[in-house]
Amino acid sequence: PFPPNMTASEVNGYMCGEMNRTGRLCGRCKNGTGPSVFSPDLKCVRCLDSSYGWAVYLAAEFIPITVFVLLVILFRIRLCADYMNALVFFCNTVSACLLYYRPVQIYDFSVIPDLSAVSILLSIYNIFN
Repeated sequence: PFPPNMTASEVNGYMCGEMNRTGRLCGRCKNGTGPSVFSPDLKCVRCLDSSYGWAVYLAAEFIPITVFVLLVILFRIRLCADYMNALVFFCNTVSACLLYYRPVQIYDFSVIPDLSAVSILLSIYNIFN
């Protein structure tokens, strides 16, 4: 896959450049970047100097699960019922397929969020993951 005359730094740039990584086996993030929390390929993204980043992270984690628990309590949903097992299996299958065919970063707040249909479906189906 590599041309025979590539140097080690060129191979490193080819393999790690898209993920903003450097070093042996792409083990370090480049300066000014850090690993994305929910990135399936551990891509490094630009670090933001914001004091409210932790609040956004907590909101992105706790608001969906709180809404889900309230819906379960409010509508008296039995989580061990057969139809819930089928729903969880279906959601896991769909989200795994969507991640395989088009990896997206849902919680990457350093860029404008992608509002495509795949991102919306992936965020809905990941509630059950």
